[in-house]
Amino acid sequence: MILKRAKLKINIDDWRVFMKERFLFFIIGMLILTMGVALIIRSNLGASAWDALAVGESQMFHLTVGTFVFINGVILIFINAFLMKKKPEVLAAISILIIGALIDFWLLVIFGDLSPQTLAGQSFILLFGILSMGMGVAIYLQAKFPASPMDTLMVAIHTRFGLNLRNSRIISESFALLLAFLFKGAIGVGTIVVTLTLGLVVQFFYPVFERTLEKMQAPKGPLITK
Repeated sequence: MILKRAKLKINIDDWRVFMKERFLFFIIGMLILTMGVALIIRSNLGASAWDALAVGESQMFHLTVGTFVFINGVILIFINAFLMKKKPEVLAAISILIIGALIDFWLLVIFGDLSPQTLAGQSFILLFGILSMGMGVAIYLQAKFPASPMDTLMVAIHTRFGLNLRNSRIISESFALLLAFLFKGAIGVGTIVVTLTLGLVVQFFYPVFERTLEKMQAPKGPLITK
């Protein structure tokens, strides 16, 4: 009985450490991800499709970009639930709320005065933003928490209509670009660059941080059961 209790305590402690490390990766990833989003927007060369939509809505309705990131995310949560015929993911709403708040923090507090005047400066900020955004995505995905509603839309289209993931991604991004165009969002050459390169950055960094998390969660020493 004592041994069983000791093992149970060890399992509970391991679970707490496991969740603590996942939560740490989630928060750090979100911070870096949203910093990248803010930098891309501040480059004034064009943002990713969904962010471009939020910028256009912000300029049209005079609310913050982060507010519309959250609003759009909540709407997509219900659209995804309808397409996949299941209940809306509440945890996804919490994630998109955090993303929206952090985007406003970077845009309004940290980078409020950032406005590059040369093409070289704009390009540097855009590329650094893409690097940061991709790294942040690669980190926060390690937490295995619910994905953002924007990414889930691709899976929902794939599930509902039986399309492959590539075509589902094209449809979801095209839908966002159409809305961004209608709302006069931040569409530009940067939108194309982000679309073509972000996946490559995530693909590069994902295994790096996957190995990092595995090392952090590896047993620290042999278990003695005497």
